[in-house]
Amino acid sequence: MRKTLLLLMVLFSGTVLMAQSTSGKVVDSTGEGLPGATVTIKGTQQGTVTDVDGSFTLNAEEGTIVVVSFIGFESLEATLSSDMKITMTPGTSILGEVVITTSVIDVAKTRETPVAVSSISPADITLKVGNMEFPEIMNRTPGVYATKQGGGYGDSRISLRGFDQSNTSFLINGQPVNDMENGWV
Repeated sequence: MRKTLLLLMVLFSGTVLMAQSTSGKVVDSTGEGLPGATVTIKGTQQGTVTDVDGSFTLNAEEGTIVVVSFIGFESLEATLSSDMKITMTPGTSILGEVVITTSVIDVAKTRETPVAVSSISPADITLKVGNMEFPEIMNRTPGVYATKQGGGYGDSRISLRGFDQSNTSFLINGQPVNDMENGWV
């Protein structure tokens, strides 16, 4: 009985010694916790992510070197110790400019009149929209919504900023393409 108990204690103590976990907290320069920071053991894929207040627990021995990284902050290496606090410094690379494009074709034209005008060049039609029919080409401009009603050409409906096609004027090379009878395209 004693030998069995001694054997179990020896086996159990080995697993306890191997399963050491170290905890800590990742903070910024003001002391606020950084949620979602990555803490990995250097040279391995083993790691963890900090929780809501920046705390983490990692299954590694004290003295292990870890790499800590977070978006907007410089990555750093630290040596694990019990209940450690890792302070991260903000990164030096700052975004200069963000450009957002909302259209497939660049259709903005310098306003020379009080009326909003959008223009599509022949080169843009050839390069970007290919062999689509007129209403589908217009669908690529801001504020225009075109739908196909049937399978053939001319079976489309166009609305411009909420107005249907009878209340709008579409021109190709300065010539209106609206129907003379009902104003539809």
